[in-house]
Amino acid sequence: TKEKGSVRSTRAAILAFILHSVADNTTMAPQSTISCTRAIMAAPAILLFVATCIAQFISAVQGNDTVVDNNNNNNNSMIRGATHTIVVDDSSLAASDAEIDHGLKRHHKRHVKPDRKKKPSHHDENHDSSDNSFDFYVFSMTYQPEFCSEKHETPEGCHHPKQIWDRLTIHGLWPNNDDGSYPQNCSNEKFDLSSLEPIREELEQQWPNIKALPNSASHGDFWEHEWSKHGTCTGLSQLEYFSHALKKLIPTPSIVKDAEEQHTAVKKDELLAVYGGAELAALVCKKDYLSEVRVCHQKDTDGNVGDRMDCPEAILRASSCGSEIRIASFQKEEEGKGLAVE
Repeated sequence: TKEKGSVRSTRAAILAFILHSVADNTTMAPQSTISCTRAIMAAPAILLFVATCIAQFISAVQGNDTVVDNNNNNNNSMIRGATHTIVVDDSSLAASDAEIDHGLKRHHKRHVKPDRKKKPSHHDENHDSSDNSFDFYVFSMTYQPEFCSEKHETPEGCHHPKQIWDRLTIHGLWPNNDDGSYPQNCSNEKFDLSSLEPIREELEQQWPNIKALPNSASHGDFWEHEWSKHGTCTGLSQLEYFSHALKKLIPTPSIVKDAEEQHTAVKKDELLAVYGGAELAALVCKKDYLSEVRVCHQKDTDGNVGDRMDCPEAILRASSCGSEIRIASFQKEEEGKGLAVE
């Protein structure tokens, strides 16, 4: 800016000198001829003026070129920056895609779907409402006499089993996904046995822990395990989770009890027909003995347990029974020599 001001001042001074010289010559013209000396003195000023104008013109052209170059450099920088940003974003998307693909392959990862959280209804204030992002429920029932017969070391509850345990009882209510994966251990909400006090007696009958007697300190361990692993992923409170399971227990079919009493086998197709057909139940056997029956339930929009539904192929593949199914029974021997049914 200072250099431009100096050039302007110089040019103005030269122009003033030239005009002054011309004016003087014009005034003196009528009296005498213009002197060669004055013309010679004006010539260098005129040349200097022309040279100054040319120099300024060249400087202006170079300045424009510099601006153009700077603008081009800035534009190139912006383009390079934009390209860098796109690359970074693309990498994060690729990572997300990989994580999602990894999550689908691992069973303990959630099957994430949008807008599937539920707001807890009448939950206790300590309830940790987890994301219930899963597709349906598996309701598993276990045949307790077979559980006792398969154990090499007889569990405590098998020594004196209750008569009401001599049937199919609840094993668990498990959130599952259509692709065969399932969520587990979804929150750190601790099991609270006192919250189940309203249904405690029914739980001991329908969802017993045959490894421990009802009056033992460890009797609630089975419920705690099922809640921590599966219940925390439902979005339900503890009381809701166990209450829903109790309501879904299916009575043991009469053909099972008849086979137990008569020491005969049950045809697989007949037992499946009782549960609605081969698409609606999975029969799990251990050494040809009925161990579990698993059925599937829809998940309502609020996370509650819905109606029965066809089980996905991933669940049906768990079926392991042959065409004929044997039915175990509690040992009934003379008092003091074996197991006794109370």
